[in-house]
Amino acid sequence: MIEDYFEFLKKVANKHPSVKVFRLIKEFVGVKKGFIRFVIRLRDDSELHVFEYVDSSLHKIDYSYNWQDKEKRLITRWDNAPHHSEIETFPHHVHVDLDIKPSEEPTFVEILKKIGEGI
Repeated sequence: MIEDYFEFLKKVANKHPSVKVFRLIKEFVGVKKGFIRFVIRLRDDSELHVFEYVDSSLHKIDYSYNWQDKEKRLITRWDNAPHHSEIETFPHHVHVDLDIKPSEEPTFVEILKKIGEGI
């Protein structure tokens, strides 16, 4: 199940019209847990660094989607690091420039859609 999900993520990344280059960094699939880390370069030469750590029911234990421009400056990062307990959607939040805002837990497909609309 985890393996199928990671194959789906890689397929979406490789086939999306905004993506120029897909690079798998690391992938581990265990019986109960797995993680995947990859980077995609987009048409405007910005990059999206993707990390998902999931359990066997595909619940995201940890995630981050870090979108940066071609000079490696942060554009937006969605994550669930537990360091902003003041946010109503804790632990889920989004960094936009220096602001931290509430965010529901996004999917990779939703992130690609948001980014695709912006480039």
